[in-house]
Amino acid sequence: MAVKLKSLSEQVMVILGASSGIGRETARRAAAAGATLVVAARGQAGLASLVEEITQAGGKAVAVVCDVTDEAQVRQLARDAVARFGRIDSWVNVAGVSVYAGFEDTTPEEFRRILEVNFMGYVHGAQAALPYLREQGGALIVISSVESIVSLPLHSAYAASKHAIEGAFDALRRELMAEGAPVSVTSIKPATINTPFFTNSRSKLDVVPKGPPPFYDPGVVADCVLYAAEHPVRDLFAGGAGRSMAINQVTAPGVMDTLLAKFGIPGSRTERPAPAGQPGNLYAPDGDDRARGDFTGRTHPSLYTWLALRPVARTLALGALVTGAVVASRARRARHRTPDTTAPDALVGSAAFARPEDQDASRGSSQPVRPAGPESMRDPTARPWTRVDEASDESFPASDPPATY
Repeated sequence: MAVKLKSLSEQVMVILGASSGIGRETARRAAAAGATLVVAARGQAGLASLVEEITQAGGKAVAVVCDVTDEAQVRQLARDAVARFGRIDSWVNVAGVSVYAGFEDTTPEEFRRILEVNFMGYVHGAQAALPYLREQGGALIVISSVESIVSLPLHSAYAASKHAIEGAFDALRRELMAEGAPVSVTSIKPATINTPFFTNSRSKLDVVPKGPPPFYDPGVVADCVLYAAEHPVRDLFAGGAGRSMAINQVTAPGVMDTLLAKFGIPGSRTERPAPAGQPGNLYAPDGDDRARGDFTGRTHPSLYTWLALRPVARTLALGALVTGAVVASRARRARHRTPDTTAPDALVGSAAFARPEDQDASRGSSQPVRPAGPESMRDPTARPWTRVDEASDESFPASDPPATY
């Protein structure tokens, strides 16, 4: 069954993990596009400020405090959304936590906690939303990470949770396709995004952590979410650097091992001292409800993602690229082509047996040179027999006279 999704202005969208970062920016943009929002997170203060911001701008949103690790709370969130607005058209799982530490410095309890939030929280959300999405069709969107493909050092627990998301939701997508359910499943894989994620992460480093550059604005990810809410798409990379890293991981994993062993750890460290590390929001919200983090002056736009979300522009750009390559190739060949000044073999051979006066005439006129040939071809009234004719009798059989130019 073909999946048909509504325009954003007609949708009821649930965003789980909306109080800060990517979730907050997504809620802002979805509301501006006309969607009705149910925003959820652990932090009540962050949700309240978000709803106030949206409603003051003319949008429509309600907030529900919800801990994604509690399955009952997540199922109640879905019921509340349907009771309030009659349906769910898009469900977005965004909530995530992290620990920056070496593998051996990350405790088993920290591994479990990250999996409970990042992985089981997504499982709870999908299982709560699917019965309602099946009714009229809809989109299930998960914010994964480029680390679902490329694991970074000092981030083993987080990378493991993102790999788990990809495995589970790939399987779910295929089950829904086999069933013919009118539900799209989209995995969005951000690169390094400028959100409070890094300052909100638990860290055991002696400096404040960060992700490897380049940094992208959270709006790049939010635009991917809004596109997936209206277009059934399998996955999207938010940031061209993430796409490049994923390709390199698949095609040259050994090279990526070497590069990330050398640059991955320095790329995860800022110069801001944090001798005691930082506790982060692993177990409770820390009150940092910003959408953008500390690297606003270092963010870059993503041409790759911009084109990915605009198929017509992508096709035109590809066509222009191919046309330009063809024109450049032809111009290059034309510059290196040398004129061929060698006369054809037949012309050279014929001229060898022509009378001197015929050769002189041919140089100054366009008249063809009439070569000497067998007796059947000679014009006895034009000239007497010569020794050259004897040679030509042997060289040119009567059945195969030389060509005339």
